[in-house]
Amino acid sequence: MSHSWLQRKRKGELIELAQKAGLPDADGYLKDDLVELLEEHLNSHETTYAKQADFRDYYGRSGSPVKRERASPSEAVTLTKSRRRTLVKAPSEEPTPEKALSAPSTSALVTHTPRALNRRVSEVLSEVDIPASPAQLAEVADHSFQIVKAKTTELWDKTQIDYFKELVRENASSVATIQTLILLIEAAGLQWNTLQTTTTFALSDSVSKYTNSQYLFIPDFLALLTSDWWAPATLWSLTNWVLPLIFSYFFNLTLRSNTNRKSTDRQYPADPLTFNILKAILAYSAYKFPVVDPALTTNPGIVQANDLSWGPFAAETVGIVRNSVPGGYYGLQIGAVVGVLISLYDAALKK
Repeated sequence: MSHSWLQRKRKGELIELAQKAGLPDADGYLKDDLVELLEEHLNSHETTYAKQADFRDYYGRSGSPVKRERASPSEAVTLTKSRRRTLVKAPSEEPTPEKALSAPSTSALVTHTPRALNRRVSEVLSEVDIPASPAQLAEVADHSFQIVKAKTTELWDKTQIDYFKELVRENASSVATIQTLILLIEAAGLQWNTLQTTTTFALSDSVSKYTNSQYLFIPDFLALLTSDWWAPATLWSLTNWVLPLIFSYFFNLTLRSNTNRKSTDRQYPADPLTFNILKAILAYSAYKFPVVDPALTTNPGIVQANDLSWGPFAAETVGIVRNSVPGGYYGLQIGAVVGVLISLYDAALKK
């Protein structure tokens, strides 16, 4: 360094350098003080003395101290040398023809197959949306179930099945509906047995083997113009709903059953209980079976003539009605008893 270069000089040489550098009274300083004084002076006047031959060694050995201070960073940087590693390649044997043929395929199998397989697996997994956890799987299943449930409910609402079901239920839950249903069953049985059918046209062989008939039968509507149909229909109508309806309309006990509160929900235009009681009485009087007196059975020579007619209707007409309605005479009485029980139950619920 420059300091050591000056330190190696003798004091006489230092005095000569000081005189050349223009430092007065150089001989009055000690050697160490003179070295420091020269060093400070030369460092501050580098541009002046760097070109002189006497001071060239001072500046040429380590360069300008000022430049070193300017060039060096404020913080020291530690440089580490890394030793280059030397790889020694092991001597390889010369490949035989068999090894030369099998080596490329083996290396290709080892090198490319796992990479291609991993790439394919990653592509498949990226396309499949796999839930991250069982909780997420349950959430996805519940969401799908809610969507299906909403769609099903929407389709069900569009059919309006619930509306018609409630409408039928509301109208069927009444005494009048039950009584009407009983009368329709009796009327259907009567018409089925009294209204004859007639042939219209022959059926083909392919159709007749399913119908067990070679002709198409329809009701004989011309019979509606004869007394053979009108007489039984009129007798059944009078005894089963016309006379009971008129009588129950005038003798309607439901009109006076609620004197404290006048509410229409407890009143009927015709009393259902009176209707069914009178229906049972008329069925007994018109369609009862003839009874033979046991006292007359011991006298074979005596014949008792029983009049089975009812009012203006002949015994034949009475017999047609008795044998045509479902259940016969007992079916008519059962229908009347059911009507009485329904009427009593309805009256008890409205109390």
